[in-house]
Amino acid sequence: MIELNARIAALRRAQSTLAARPRDDVVRVLGGVVDTWLAPDSAWFTRALEVLPDATGFSPAMIRHALPTMLEPLRSPALADLLAREVGARRGPALILHVLPGNLPGLAAIPTALSLAVGSAALLKAGRGDRVFPSLFAASIAERDPELGACGAAVYWPGGDRDREDMALAAADLVVASGDDATIADLARRVRGRFIGHGHRISFAFVAREVADDPSAALHAAERLAEDVAIWDQRGCLSPQLCFVEGSVDAALRFGSLAAEALRPLALSLAPAHPTAADRLALRRFREDAEWRRFGGERAAVFASERDEYGTVVIEPKASFRPTPLNRSLRVQPVADADALASVLAPARAALESAGIAAAPGRWTVLAERMTACGVHRVSELGDMQRPPLAWRQGGRPRVGDWTIEAPR
Repeated sequence: MIELNARIAALRRAQSTLAARPRDDVVRVLGGVVDTWLAPDSAWFTRALEVLPDATGFSPAMIRHALPTMLEPLRSPALADLLAREVGARRGPALILHVLPGNLPGLAAIPTALSLAVGSAALLKAGRGDRVFPSLFAASIAERDPELGACGAAVYWPGGDRDREDMALAAADLVVASGDDATIADLARRVRGRFIGHGHRISFAFVAREVADDPSAALHAAERLAEDVAIWDQRGCLSPQLCFVEGSVDAALRFGSLAAEALRPLALSLAPAHPTAADRLALRRFREDAEWRRFGGERAAVFASERDEYGTVVIEPKASFRPTPLNRSLRVQPVADADALASVLAPARAALESAGIAAAPGRWTVLAERMTACGVHRVSELGDMQRPPLAWRQGGRPRVGDWTIEAPR
């Protein structure tokens, strides 16, 4: 408690100097930090590769491949452009508390950088599954610019430590939190000031008829989808859990088989985290449920192997928006057309986040507009679902615009 109180007091003192710094100067420093992380000989990235696998459970290959996707959006031009469009002359509050999820390493980079860029000190409450990266990124800022680095601090306490949590919630001028719906609801009740919460979201893929019916195009789409599924083992909100194939059950069966085959080599090149006993049980139930339905007369199918890390693809004859147990598991379902898909998505509208589309160029824009009308906040090509730009409006909210307040005149 004493240490947390001292951290908060130090952040508030440091923020008084940050408030006087030109924004362009802060953006330049932050861009330099990111450039350092992404340089081929980066000591910071090397350090992350050394410590994050043990700290998070993700394989070194996954960290090496996917962590840059968290950092790349923060290059100086993109950061400056976002601030110009969303913030203008407004400034952030003195202290922002970011309650981070622990599902993915690297998530702390963007809220840290954006907080500093709008003139706010950032207190980062690390999630249980990623206690290392927030401190590592904060240290890299401090190494390059000690004054700026003093405006960010990473802390951790286990869930249920209400004393420390209440102290942090009370001290912050704004709380920005990500997590499951129950966590967000609990925090929203307890925060005294401004609160922005990002709860549970689900993403999906759509394969248009002209792609599914073309063997070469279907194979390419399956390979791109497999990468979107494999990255971070589906632990992020941009990871597709369902794939809707425009056409018949046979088209879904063909494409599902291709997707399952495309997942297999990724178990070697992007080795997954070791599933827990609970993960294995959930996957087994996922497969057995499909098998029982097949025995009951449904045209269901399961493409899986004895090794969970190869992924599990279940083909279901009737479209229904249901999540999977993650760990590279995918539901593939047929839909007659985009109108039928809209009906399937309607009950899940509040949980939709991203859609990856494989379609002919002439249909892509129309389909993307249809997805947006259904409540999807980000639409991309298959294979790019896990590479969002900095301007991605998570949950439909501005990335940073609603953190800020009017600048004093």
